[in-house]
Amino acid sequence: MKIGIASHIVLDTIKDAGGRIVESMGGPPCYCGITARRFGLDVELATRVGGDFPEEQRNLLRENAITLKEWHVAKDAPTTRFTLEQHGDSRRLVLQSRCVPVPEPEIADMKVDCWLASPVIDEIPSGTLGAIKKNRGKKNFVMLDPQGYMRMAGPDGRIAFRDSLDIDLAGITALKVDREEMAALTGGLQGLAGMQALQKKGVEFVLSTEHRIIHLLHKNMHYWIKLRDIDTPDSTGAGDILATGFACGWVKEKDPLWALCFGAGALRAALEMHEAGLAKIPPMNKIEPSASYFYNTVGFKRL
Repeated sequence: MKIGIASHIVLDTIKDAGGRIVESMGGPPCYCGITARRFGLDVELATRVGGDFPEEQRNLLRENAITLKEWHVAKDAPTTRFTLEQHGDSRRLVLQSRCVPVPEPEIADMKVDCWLASPVIDEIPSGTLGAIKKNRGKKNFVMLDPQGYMRMAGPDGRIAFRDSLDIDLAGITALKVDREEMAALTGGLQGLAGMQALQKKGVEFVLSTEHRIIHLLHKNMHYWIKLRDIDTPDSTGAGDILATGFACGWVKEKDPLWALCFGAGALRAALEMHEAGLAKIPPMNKIEPSASYFYNTVGFKRL
């Protein structure tokens, strides 16, 4: 089974909560891609990097059975780069450089079973997202994390966030949102009301996060999982790991409850690694026990 991941690979400079500075390759192609490999899925990328992309990073991807193709390299453009400073549960994000968008025509030729689209900053235009929804794969599954549509870079590169988003959600199977993204997509709604508003836009699975609670709305069932506070030096990529755990859990098991538990289990296992950057992506033997624990503790209510 093969998952398509649409997003830019980025090069991150991360200053963690302890003041340690880590240079790390990142972005959903890495966090989602390596997590998907942990679940046994093959990975196909719809991405771009610049001519400055280091060969050692390409080798790291190759070691995880993720391949950068020749056309993924925009030789005359820079790789997308961010600096991130972690402050507890919040972080300061600055854009240093931006690569070219992922072109729409490329998507139609990709042979994948399902999709995860997760832009980092506007590199998946509406036409490209539309092509993904059209070429949805054998599993008929498209998951969207709208994080990159929220971000705006100021003249100094500092990232600010939009307070409203106009995205055509028809054809999106699953949507992962935090409180700000939910409000931007629904005109300010929060909680269950916001999730139901997103469901009415055609989304089958609404996965939402608020602090340490993960919610899932599917049909007329509301599920939720509470995570304990975990002291972690860096949460970069945590949302990508959650979304990928959910997507892989669903396409493999076709059970919404197990999909939620695999997403939450992957997230908790990642935070418990106490590592920065890609080193936090957990192995499957740490994900499965967490998923099983959550399966026995998940809250649920029929609406």
